[in-house]
Amino acid sequence: LSPWNTWISCEEHDRGQCWQVDPEPSIPNHNSPMVTLLGGDGGNYESVAVDNTNENKPIFFTTEDNSSGELRRFEADGNDWDALHVGGRTTYLEFLDGSTFQWTTSMWAGQRSAANYYPNSEGIAYHNSTLYFVSKATRRLYILNLTDKTYTSERTGSSWVGQGSFNSQPDQIIGNDMDKRQYIYFTEDG
Repeated sequence: LSPWNTWISCEEHDRGQCWQVDPEPSIPNHNSPMVTLLGGDGGNYESVAVDNTNENKPIFFTTEDNSSGELRRFEADGNDWDALHVGGRTTYLEFLDGSTFQWTTSMWAGQRSAANYYPNSEGIAYHNSTLYFVSKATRRLYILNLTDKTYTSERTGSSWVGQGSFNSQPDQIIGNDMDKRQYIYFTEDG
């Protein structure tokens, strides 16, 4: 869900895109879904999360279910329907060592990082300057502190609040009033 209450739907196939859809029938864009800039030239996109801390420049994060599918960060130039279609800047997640990361303009560096650390990324959620996402190939939850650019990871279901267990691969994660309940829910793929 975007900050302006539209949906972002990801296509999970080789040349897939991320589409913006307005669910409100009374809005002019309702019958005109549009490809966003989130997916660039296309990919196997899975999920989108948004950091709307700066309401004039929301930041969107997109995962790609591919063995070298880079995690994308798109900084929008506005805060309405057009923000996902005009302007903005895309960078890619690059892990630097065992605990730090950066956002780079090099897609290749993002792809290399994905292949080495977080292949086949799936669900993603943002909450209070923290980004959470899962890799189904490694069965890991990654927790990125966006303020100090550090990260941790752990095997899904092993030690985080809720301690779920999975016989298959983690898929989607959803924040559920995390300030009070402190849960992230996983669903299984497979």
